Amino acid sequence: MYGWVKSLLRRALTKRKTVEAGVSRRVRIQETIPSDRFVLVILLMVLFFVGLVGLEIIHMVWMGSWNDVIFNGIMLVVGTIVGAVWGRNTE
Repeated sequence: MYGWVKSLLRRALTKRKTVEAGVSRRVRIQETIPSDRFVLVILLMVLFFVGLVGLEIIHMVWMGSWNDVIFNGIMLVVGTIVGAVWGRNTE
């Protein structure tokens, strides 16, 4: 069911690095593929983000006001995603 989303996230989170292969100016591209666990955590965070945005939209339509608690949840999820991706890239 979520196989195409998982493969899309895996492709997006794959680190690519160029490494010199020899004296004749050849270059090799080295790829580091993320683990299944990391991809699933990011997928779960994206689902949380979509759900909270939908909840905020429903709250604004139904109640006619902005809900700070839901917005803080959205910011928490965004911070978690950015921190996880940034922390993985600085290894």
